[in-house]
Amino acid sequence: MDFVGQLFCERTFQFFILLSGIIGWIMGYMRQDFKITCYFLACGSALSAVVCLPDWPWWNRHPLDWLPARNSLPPPKKRVKEGERKHGAADGTAGGAKAGAAGAAKKGGKPKKA
Repeated sequence: MDFVGQLFCERTFQFFILLSGIIGWIMGYMRQDFKITCYFLACGSALSAVVCLPDWPWWNRHPLDWLPARNSLPPPKKRVKEGERKHGAADGTAGGAKAGAAGAAKKGGKPKKA
């Protein structure tokens, strides 16, 4: 249901409830029976529910033109694991974890296990 259809639906609902309330009040006053007023209100509510609650095609006569969707997020980046670096290790050698272990051995430290 579009916005214009919502407005018309609300006005139709109010019209049915108001009309059935007025007719029910007059009929109940003439017969001196409040039950008749309640019956008219119940029938008016049921009629307005049948007309206004479903999404009938006549409530969709003014469709909205939505903006086209756009991709607002950049494509996700690949996460690179520690041992699979393209560039050298922290000590400046190339080759990732193996070179890092060899570089640590050259500096006199213990090589790291891969």
